[in-house]
Amino acid sequence: MGSTARGRVKDRFGFGVFLELEGAPEVHGFIDLLSYNPDGTINDPDAAPVPLPQVGEFVEGVVAMHVDRDRQIRIRVGLPYWELWPREPEQTD
Repeated sequence: MGSTARGRVKDRFGFGVFLELEGAPEVHGFIDLLSYNPDGTINDPDAAPVPLPQVGEFVEGVVAMHVDRDRQIRIRVGLPYWELWPREPEQTD
């Protein structure tokens, strides 16, 4: 986990995309909707939603999780949404 993965979008669904990974055709790559945040606006209520990549596009991200049983890795593109939550302003005394 934490390494870079790159692949071509093989299938696209409303909940995420499946990738054919470069150099590892036996492994399935998956990016879910909340893990695709290339421009960092996933938590901005005023920002337009970022569409998932189309079939045939190449995508690069960070390996966030793996499922050995399914030979699948989950990939994150951009910062995770939990790191982008609005933070409370620090109080000064």
